[in-house]
Amino acid sequence: GGQGGGEAGGGDGGEDGAGQVLRALHGFETRREDWEAGALQSPYLWSLLQRDGAQLLHTLEALHLPPGWTRAWDVSSRGYYYAHPASGAAQWDPPAAKEGEEAEE
Repeated sequence: GGQGGGEAGGGDGGEDGAGQVLRALHGFETRREDWEAGALQSPYLWSLLQRDGAQLLHTLEALHLPPGWTRAWDVSSRGYYYAHPASGAAQWDPPAAKEGEEAEE
């Protein structure tokens, strides 16, 4: 899988953010156990952790963005920017949630 893909502010097949995080943590624990048992070689484990860690980070970042917004790293500015592809909006500051779209606690 690539590093792009998917809109951050949406969901993933109806699974909430907490469910995605728990699933990822279970996967990390399973891979650690496999590695300790000798079933995974260190370089392969490292590549899995990098890939899955990046996906988890993307999920966590998306949890606090309003629907349709994404966050990406700008190498030249060394900072994150926020974009809303449907409207063409892009900005350096995190987007404010519209009234009624605030994260539920």
